[in-house]
Amino acid sequence: MPALADIVLTAQNKDALVADCVQLTEGRIAARGGLRGIAMKTSLSLLKAARPDILPRAMLALLPDFVGALDPLYQDFVAAPAPGPQDFASFLQRRSDAAVGALLQVTDDRAARVQNAAVKSVYARLRGGAENEVEAALPDFARLLSNYLPRPAR
Repeated sequence: MPALADIVLTAQNKDALVADCVQLTEGRIAARGGLRGIAMKTSLSLLKAARPDILPRAMLALLPDFVGALDPLYQDFVAAPAPGPQDFASFLQRRSDAAVGALLQVTDDRAARVQNAAVKSVYARLRGGAENEVEAALPDFARLLSNYLPRPAR
């Protein structure tokens, strides 16, 4: 079986996938309400003012690790006997605990390697709500990722 990264991070897919992830992220932040939404929108605006390409750069850096973290689940999906889930998005949603855990492990590992104490502190404060955020975004991210996969013959 080819690795998930070998399928979705090809030269022909990578730029479009990054752009789709940026659009998904911006859309989710724009749709947030309440105080947390205001804080997220303000933070993103400040980051973009300092570095307009912050989201595409972040996606380019994180996507290989995210895709690698989801590869074991993709391999389970491909190996699942018929009749199984019809698409990888449905499969990931059924295994959301494992998918969310794998994605958060990527960010936890990156945060552990950061030397800047201020960055570590901000990550530690945000980490508490990260599981809910990732869980809420998983269905959209899973559908987006599935758009770059071949349709299974089931």
